[in-house]
Amino acid sequence: MTTKTRKTKDIIDLVLPAVRGLAAYHVDETSVRVKLDAMENPFLLPDKILKEIGKAAQQALINRYPDPSAKKLKQAIARYWKMDAERMLLGNGSDELIQAVILAFGGPVLAPSPSFAMYEITARALSQKAVTVPLTAEFDLDPDAVIKAAKRTKAKVIFLACPNNPTGNRFSDAAVRKVLENVDAAVVLDEAYFSFSGKTFLPFLNRHRNMIILRTLSKIGLAGLRVGVLTASKEIIGELNKIRLPYNINSMSQATGQVALRHATTLNKQISLLISERRKLYNALLRTPGVTPFPTETNFILMWIEKDATRVFQALKKRGILVKNLDKPGPLQGCMRVTIGTPAENKEFLKNLKDILTTD
Repeated sequence: MTTKTRKTKDIIDLVLPAVRGLAAYHVDETSVRVKLDAMENPFLLPDKILKEIGKAAQQALINRYPDPSAKKLKQAIARYWKMDAERMLLGNGSDELIQAVILAFGGPVLAPSPSFAMYEITARALSQKAVTVPLTAEFDLDPDAVIKAAKRTKAKVIFLACPNNPTGNRFSDAAVRKVLENVDAAVVLDEAYFSFSGKTFLPFLNRHRNMIILRTLSKIGLAGLRVGVLTASKEIIGELNKIRLPYNINSMSQATGQVALRHATTLNKQISLLISERRKLYNALLRTPGVTPFPTETNFILMWIEKDATRVFQALKKRGILVKNLDKPGPLQGCMRVTIGTPAENKEFLKNLKDILTTD
């Protein structure tokens, strides 16, 4: 007696085609002495503050679900950035909020190129069409091209990083407002690097009902907490809350984030030091033969390397210094991106870069 075996599909064939076609977001996990690849704040908080944070973590009731709306953390963020806590949504990093916006509005999703990779990756992962519009040769926003593409594709969401990652520059207010006023789409202004530019579209929020602003605690020194911040009209917040995952901000992040944000003076001193170091490093790179740094309003510097950028990146890595290699065909060919580190880290990076450029 024979038993027939039903032929089944390969399980991978059941994965959505849009997901199978993606490349995972790459994070270099190489252990190095000097880590300057991920736009992190390199400074720890002082011991006194860390003790306060530790005490708050000890008192967190991890046997219970966290506050579902993270009310106290929202209030702390609202005080720090002078925002309205009632018009705020928090996410597990900005990535979750990007996903929530696309889930709520659908696609097509439009973004300039080059820009933050997660806009396109998330759209495609959600089986939505991703449309990109090239920046100008100076990495500026072409508002007319964005508007034309948005109308042609009937885009539902437009992401504009202000300042932009990985180029570091901030698009002009006039260009961004022209987009806001001439598209039938949600326009998400990603202000992840607001603390380093000091410029914001927040005052215009009430004038543009289609405006959504993103920020994050990651760049100010709290990357490990994974807290993204979204503010928009109460109507948009209400719709996004319908699809926000329950209990998405864990108890530890809520408890320790509140304590850290009470020490705004310390956080802001660190940011001011990074801005000062950014200026020093940028000016030093301007004077370095074979390197062209691009203007920046962030905590990183994009630079073009006259020599083989990938080879320079690998040589730095062998010396224990990790930056971001962006060298591939396209507008960023020949480029690397370096995060602003401590004064000692910046000096070590610069010394090794010059040495590699002149000897390797």
